[in-house]
Amino acid sequence: MSLLRPLMMPLLMPVMLGALLGPGPEPLPAPPPHRTVLQLPAAPATRGAVDLRLQEDGSTYPVPAGLEVPLRIEGDLTAPPTDPGRTLIHFSLEAPVYDARRRALLLPAGTRLVGLVHLLRGEYRFVAFQSLTLPDGRSLGAPEEGFRLGPGTRLDILDGGQATLTVARPLRVEAFGKP
Repeated sequence: MSLLRPLMMPLLMPVMLGALLGPGPEPLPAPPPHRTVLQLPAAPATRGAVDLRLQEDGSTYPVPAGLEVPLRIEGDLTAPPTDPGRTLIHFSLEAPVYDARRRALLLPAGTRLVGLVHLLRGEYRFVAFQSLTLPDGRSLGAPEEGFRLGPGTRLDILDGGQATLTVARPLRVEAFGKP
């Protein structure tokens, strides 16, 4: 063994120097960005019907309770500096909403929904949807307790993230236009 040591030293020297002078250990991965979680209210009991007026012609179309439509979250949830207990969150419909018989287009894809959020003791809590803006620019108030945000009781807020709009109770809706 002692005869091999002098012969191996010249061979091992570059390997040892490379290990000492090399790039070093890999850097630790960056910590994940702070996750903003929105607390969602418990599902309200389904009761009665709600009207959502989109046209003046008097035609109404039923939308059944439990109908689910995919939403896309627009932007991040940030509390305004002047009133951190109150902020707005924006969503857009990813699919159109049709009446129960799928004959009348009620809310087209791209309809924007604005919801009210309160910051209470460091937690964001969803209150309700406030308004809808149709793709043609018309705005209208969202029916009180007519829509629920989901899924589940907590929603990760991330620009471009997914959510679900559920009709919380039966709606009678006047048609926006033809399919």
